[in-house]
Amino acid sequence: MHTFDIEFTKDGEVFDSDQKKALFAGLDATDLLVLSHGWNNDVQEATDLYDELLGNIDRLLGLRANPQAPATLRSLEGRTFMACRVFWPSKKFADEDLIPGGGAASASTANDAALERTLDSLAEEPERLGQGGTTPIRQAAVAEARALVPQLDADEGAQKQYVNILRSLVETDDSPDDDGTSAFFGTDGAELFQALKEPVVAPGPAPHGGAAVTAGGAAGADQGGAAGLRDLIAGGHAAARRLANYATYLRMKSRAGTVGTKGLGPLLRDVRQEHSDIRLHLVGHSFGGRLVTAAANALDDDTPYITLSLLQAAFSHNGLSADFGEGKPGAFHAVVGKRRASGPIIITHTKKDRAVGVAYPLASRITFQNAAALGDKDDPYGGMGRNGAQRTKEATGNETKLAAVGHGYAFQAGKVYNLLADDFISHHGDVKNIQVAYAILSAVAAG
Repeated sequence: MHTFDIEFTKDGEVFDSDQKKALFAGLDATDLLVLSHGWNNDVQEATDLYDELLGNIDRLLGLRANPQAPATLRSLEGRTFMACRVFWPSKKFADEDLIPGGGAASASTANDAALERTLDSLAEEPERLGQGGTTPIRQAAVAEARALVPQLDADEGAQKQYVNILRSLVETDDSPDDDGTSAFFGTDGAELFQALKEPVVAPGPAPHGGAAVTAGGAAGADQGGAAGLRDLIAGGHAAARRLANYATYLRMKSRAGTVGTKGLGPLLRDVRQEHSDIRLHLVGHSFGGRLVTAAANALDDDTPYITLSLLQAAFSHNGLSADFGEGKPGAFHAVVGKRRASGPIIITHTKKDRAVGVAYPLASRITFQNAAALGDKDDPYGGMGRNGAQRTKEATGNETKLAAVGHGYAFQAGKVYNLLADDFISHHGDVKNIQVAYAILSAVAAG
């Protein structure tokens, strides 16, 4: 499959106009796959993600002429495919920063090292993925925050000052408050420390024949990746790291929205102006899921032939809802409500994904929500990649599983499908396999 690369800056500008020219000059297909990496990818990892996932899609497309191939693949015979690979300056979150020491309660040294790395990342201001760069203002602010760390266990004044510094380093957008943003900016800094000093344990998937992990972490606690989020370190330094991670999350949330709305969305409009019949299939991993959803949201109402495949997406599970409480719509309800993506929307989700769950349990703590539902579908602040789309009428009755190649998905345009991925996705980045590729092509065939 022929591929094109498009690189965006942090402000959503196309970095190299020649890339856009090459796309428009070479685009000759019935279908264009548009892929975006997420928060845990540097340039090489983003490239590896694209190569493996597109390689699996290519292999499946190669079966179309075989009369023994699944009907879904045979239905794509005669359609031609190209791909556009999006690169944008995301932050690489490693598990050791999100859950230092592998979740051990005694891993204080690992916590402090993770805090240092996360503060360093908040000083960075790269224009492009893989590029360094900072500003004197950011460097000075982070140095001031780092100097406060020894005082954060007991000094409320230092805690308040630390929180104010983090707030100054975060860009926000005007999306609905579905992740605790207003509480982060409006709550007393010492209160935020109190809320985040205790361990954060979110429930994992139920073991076969057993109970799910509870907020206390009893059942399934020794099941490794199946145990959900288990950040067991306590104290002021742990709260400082969680707050720094949350601030980093808010920066990436805003940037993904900016690149999607100001960068990819207008690019897709231009593609459609020159190729009015081309089918567009947006595929986003992690915060790339937010990016491609924001791009779809920037399109006109009733835009035809747009499918969305959200792979362990890192945004609110209420993002597509018409009303997630007090009449408030999710940030991207118009994508489905006004059919800006008219084809099916598929969403992989699993509680084995520890990374996508990190911000949402923190949001619940920041807003003093009931810990019993921490990060789960009943939590007001759950994540799409953990729970799928919630409070979304277009998803009602459409709960199914990510299945093996050959499964007959019943995807339809205008519907949202939550694909429970426990059987085939073992962690946040495990989205490149043949089963995911087949689900994407099943959406393509229905769109």
